[in-house]
Amino acid sequence: MIDEIKNRISIEQLLSYLGIRPNRSNFIHSIYKQEKTASLKIYPATNTYFCFATDTGGDVIKFYADYHKIEVKQSIKELAEVFGIENNYNKNKQSDETINLVKYSINDQYKLLESEKELFDEKAAVSQFDKKLDRTTSEKLAFETILINRKIIQSKIYEAVYQFCKSKGIDENIYSYLTGTQRGLNDNSISEFKIFNIHSVKDTIDFLKDNFTKDEIRISGFFKNKYFLFTKHRLIIPYIENGKIVYLRGRYFYEGNFKPDNFGKYIGLNNWTLTLSPKRFYNVDILKKMRAFEDLIITEGEFDAIITNQTGLYAIGVPGVSNFPQNQINIIKYYNNYLAFDSDEAGQKAIDKISMLFDRPINVIKLKVHKDLTEYFNAK
Repeated sequence: MIDEIKNRISIEQLLSYLGIRPNRSNFIHSIYKQEKTASLKIYPATNTYFCFATDTGGDVIKFYADYHKIEVKQSIKELAEVFGIENNYNKNKQSDETINLVKYSINDQYKLLESEKELFDEKAAVSQFDKKLDRTTSEKLAFETILINRKIIQSKIYEAVYQFCKSKGIDENIYSYLTGTQRGLNDNSISEFKIFNIHSVKDTIDFLKDNFTKDEIRISGFFKNKYFLFTKHRLIIPYIENGKIVYLRGRYFYEGNFKPDNFGKYIGLNNWTLTLSPKRFYNVDILKKMRAFEDLIITEGEFDAIITNQTGLYAIGVPGVSNFPQNQINIIKYYNNYLAFDSDEAGQKAIDKISMLFDRPINVIKLKVHKDLTEYFNAK
């Protein structure tokens, strides 16, 4: 498996995927330290790299692991998934998505759309023949391929909807809400975090129907029982990972009113595809700019994370205290983490509970006067 990854993934392919472009001498800036002059050399002939600033080098697996600050085992798993290499590193261990699949099976058949059945059957047959696997295992591998394909479709649709809505500008009332005393965001933050709003539900639905198939629209998670989920939650907060929009959350904003009446304040996408769980960190791409053991603030909510970054600090957020992504703790374990949740009872209880998930003492920012970081920074 390791040799297959090294042989099939070139260092140039990996850099392209990560959005990194070497200069004419095949140098890039070090992934281990901040620097003005690029000191990390790429060697396409041997499919390796070496950082002269830190005397560190290796292959594509190590580069990916060190770039994301994850373990080699996780690097192998993710590279195999991203580049379509069948992962037998631990073939007896099901992924979280595959385990959850059991809850969504009907008559022992995977929940597939009509357009997915051919790919599923083909992948299962090839795995069974080529890898000499039993039918059950080959079907599980085939369904994992379906899940990966769904994620690609979702990101494509979210990017398209963002561009469509962005072209119409941002609603005046929503802009005032974002830049006023409620949130205190500036134009750069609104643009950087790709915050946008749904102007017309009808126009947005028509755009989806004109540009995507029925199956693709269903995979997007925009609808639940034919109801467009962002009908009244029109302020949209994209989750961006590796530079691509992978998830959306809507904040209630309807007819100029941001205080919901008989509606929840936030809403997420329909997760029937098993790929759209709200249990994820917000603003994870900030980790690429950080060095190990730098201070990282974990906020309750996306807007607290945005304004904290706006002040020059590093921050990621969780979409509510009940959605802390335990399965992602490994990606932040090398930082000096601070929990900064709301000062209400729910926030303080969550701090006590979440602190127990870390394998070392966690720092806590306790707000005594202000209810959250947004209020704190706007009061300064």
